[in-house]
Order: sequence, then structure tokens, then C-alpha cells
Amino acid sequence: MQGLFLEAGDGSDAPFPVREGCRVTPLIESAEMYPRLEREILKAKHSVWFAFRVLDPTTKLRSEEARAAGHDTWLDLIADALDRGVEIRILLTDFEPVLADYLHAGSWGSFTALQEKLADLPEARRSLFQMIVIQHEGEIGWGWRQFLRLALRKRVRRLVDKLLGQQDRDDRVFETRPGLWRWLDWHDGRPHRWKSGPPPRLWPATYHQKCAVIDGKKATIGGLDLDERRWDDSDHDQAADENWHDVSSLVEGPIVADVARHFVDCWNRELPRFREIVQEWTTGAARELTLGALDEAVVPEVEPTGICGQAVTQLVLTRSRKSGSVFATGPLPDIRQIEAAHRKLIGVARNRIYIEAQFFRSKKAAGWAIEALENNPGLELIILIANVPEEIAFLGQRDQPVHKHGEHLQARALGQILRAGGADRVGLFTLTKLEEITSEDRKLVDERGIAYGSSVIHIHAKLLIADRAACLMSSANINGRSFEWDTELGYLWQQDDGAIGAFRDDLWTRLSDGHLPPDATLSDWHHIAEHNRTTDREGDRKGFIVPYQRSRARRFGNPYWWIPDSIV
Repeated sequence: MQGLFLEAGDGSDAPFPVREGCRVTPLIESAEMYPRLEREILKAKHSVWFAFRVLDPTTKLRSEEARAAGHDTWLDLIADALDRGVEIRILLTDFEPVLADYLHAGSWGSFTALQEKLADLPEARRSLFQMIVIQHEGEIGWGWRQFLRLALRKRVRRLVDKLLGQQDRDDRVFETRPGLWRWLDWHDGRPHRWKSGPPPRLWPATYHQKCAVIDGKKATIGGLDLDERRWDDSDHDQAADENWHDVSSLVEGPIVADVARHFVDCWNRELPRFREIVQEWTTGAARELTLGALDEAVVPEVEPTGICGQAVTQLVLTRSRKSGSVFATGPLPDIRQIEAAHRKLIGVARNRIYIEAQFFRSKKAAGWAIEALENNPGLELIILIANVPEEIAFLGQRDQPVHKHGEHLQARALGQILRAGGADRVGLFTLTKLEEITSEDRKLVDERGIAYGSSVIHIHAKLLIADRAACLMSSANINGRSFEWDTELGYLWQQDDGAIGAFRDDLWTRLSDGHLPPDATLSDWHHIAEHNRTTDREGDRKGFIVPYQRSRARRFGNPYWWIPDSIV
């Protein structure tokens, strides 16, 4: 497949090299990814580096090997690695403390849990652990902060007062929210009341990548974070709001050196900013953050392993930088390799494009798809997409303008593709559980958490496969945020021995409960989706595939001129 890999000018001036002799092991659902990563960490000899948006160390362990060793959670697994002399570095995403305080608390809750777990280790072992909880550099400009000063002041005060009222039930409610400490009046080391302070810094972009590097020889890359919420298997028989479809992979060979270099670059670039932000938060507060000994990372010196597989790969990423404008609404796009990779892969397909996406909101990506359909009369496009954002279906955020704007963009983009290709060449699908809803699930109807009589399965995968011969797997959604703002990581994969086609067949078999043939056409997908849409008899459905409800997204969506498309 010619023209697949990036060259200079395709999203950046210096793309990663094309790597031959690699091995790619796809991991479908966290039921495959989590145990595999656990086993690799149990075998680690020198180092394990994590870069995740969410890493909850209280997540249960699933592998037989970890449980046989007496470990119950990732806290135990990390402590065990340190006890064996393995260096652990964690680059964890932080979130804006005022507008996303519950996510901010989650990240620092992970930091606190790990610090407490490791406190009893000998100093020599504890010093092997380093962790950064980092905000993205692309923050909103000083001018907007001043313009919004009064509104932000009101928001901070309301949030602090609410949390102060929770202290009787949770005396550690502020411990995991260091970003709020500067707006607290402290008395005897305890938050007492709100106090006035400067307008908060606002970080609309995040580190969204999900990867781990083990001994510099193996790496996981894909859409999965480490969190109990993400746990699911191919049966999807959990509670309505706990189902989660995702894909990730284990990569080996020369590409791992590129993943390690990317991690080192992120770590060393963010280390000074991390110290600066923590210093700002703790100045004037009655407590401190114990960060431990932090130093720069160094790319591991690993002996060449030679050819370990038939995969040809290329690492791709998204990275933005801080804007110097006082009225910046977000960062400036810098490296857009993942955007370029989507364009390349869509452009080289001739027979069938298969996409799994949490979001498809990019007008540019819709244009590439339309162009591909026009240039290749025999091309079919199959898109499997989340029927509704998780925040709307399960988290009660249906009234948030940002979600309404995102749904508007998605309905528009997918509608343009569908009109260009028609239903005989374009299919939009989603997933629901096999079982009919229970009386308890009926509360999800108004939140669009129910479709065709069953609760939806949240689709979080970020995957594009062209013609059984090429694949893009990453942490990036098909939207402006992932293409331009957030830090994202993925890779292009080409292989001539049928491995990519076999991966796609395995994936389709699980989604359809074996009812899709090995090289299914769009017509096969339409047939199964329509069957599942019209039957309400439990046990009679052919897997989880149903039509995507674009009309519901269109009715729910609403454009807002003041919301940047790149924030959704």
C-alpha cells in the first residue's frame, strides 16, 4: 500500500522513522489489555514508564500471575516492581482545578494513594518511584482570565463552599485538590473558609495519550487508560453504565525506542512546569506536596533485538504549544501527525474503510472521507461510533453547552458523509447490550443511555483499518481537540501477511457474536444492525451492532459561536 507513512511536511517537519521488523499484538477490550500489561510488569527488570490520562492504582488486578503472587490492586503491582529494583515513572494527566475539579481530584487521588502505599518501602526502593501530575502547557491567555475574573471568582467561591460542607463526611476532600489551596483560609492546618485570590489559570487542553514502556523493549499503545470504569470483556454483560468497548496493543521491536524517546521528551519538558505549578499552589497554604526526588529521564540503552515480527510501523503524535496571545482560547497546534495519518489512511483505501471512534466531529476528516468516496466508486465506509457521549448518558451533563456543540458538529460531519456516499456505501453503527433494559435502567432513557430497548455500550476505541492491509491505532478521537490541542499518541501499521485482516475479523466476530463473515460487506453490517434494531427478544439478537441514531444527536446538538471547535 503506497503512500501510507508520513514524510517531512505531513503534520511536522521531522516525523518518526518508519520501523520494519516489529511485532504488533492487538488487545481487544481491557479484559485482554490489563492482564497482558500486568504480566509484562511482573517480568520487568529495569524500568516501567506510564503515560496515561487516568491511572487509578486501586484498580483490581486481573491476571492469574498477579493474583497468584498475592497482589490485589495496581498499588500492589507497582510496589512489587519497586521492591524488585524496577524504576517506575508515571506521567499522569492533571485537570483544571476549578472547572473540572472532580477530574483534578481523581488525578491527585491517584498520586496520594501511591505515596501512602509506598511510604513503608525502604528509601532505596522508594527513590525508584517518580510521578508527575501535569497540566498541559496550552492555557487560556491572561486577557481572558481578567475578563472572566468576576465569573471565575464566583465559581471558585461556590466550589470551595460546597466542598467545605463535605468535610464532615470526608475530611480529606481538599487533600486531593491542591489546585484549590490558594483560595482557602487555613486554621490549624485545616481549611476553614474561602478567601479571595487571583483568577485561576485555565487549561483547556490535556495529555490524552495512553501508553506504557517496559524495559525499553515493549510498549502498550491505544485508547485504554487504567481504571476500574474501563474494565469490560467481549460479553459486555455488566451494569448499564459500566460497559466499555476499547482496543489497545502491545508493540515490540524498533518502534519501542521511539515510544521511549517520546516519553523522555514529555517528561523532561514538563518537569520544570510541574515544579512551578506546585510551588504556585502551595505558596501560602498550610500544607505541602511531597514530590519526592524528581530527575530528568534518559532513554534506556537497550541491546538491539533484531527483527521480531513482520509489521512495518511508524509512531505518530499530536502536540500543541502555548500561545503567546493574551486572549488565547487555547494552545497553538504544533505537531499534527495523527491528523495527517488519518488523511493518509483514508486516502489510500480502495475497497473498505473501517473506523471505530468515540467522536467523529472533524469537518476536515469528513471532507477526506467524501473525497475518498468520490475518487473510488467501489469504496465502502463503515463507522462504529458511540451513540451518545458518556457525560450525557451516564454522568448527568446533558445541559452542558460544550456537549451540545460537540453533538452538533458530529451530526453535521456524519450527515455530510452519508449524503455524499448514500446508505449503500456508508454505514453508521453503534453498540447496545443484548439484554432488554431493567426497571432500574429506565432512568437512562431521557439521558439517551437507551437505544432500541437496550442500554448503550460506550465506544471509546480509536481505530482506523483500510483494506485489511493498513491500520491506525491511537489515543486520538476524530475531532479538533485530538487533532490540534491534546497530546496524543498512536502508530501506523502495515503488514502483508494477513495479520491486520485477522485482527479486523476477530474484532467483527466479537461485535456480531460470530454472525459477520470473515470479509463482511457493508450490506452484511446493515442486515445485522437492522435485525438487532427490530427484535426485542432477549437471546435473538446477533451481537451488539445496531444503527447509530444520528437524528437524536442532530436534535440534541446546538452550535455555540463562543465555543471553539477544537475544545470538543
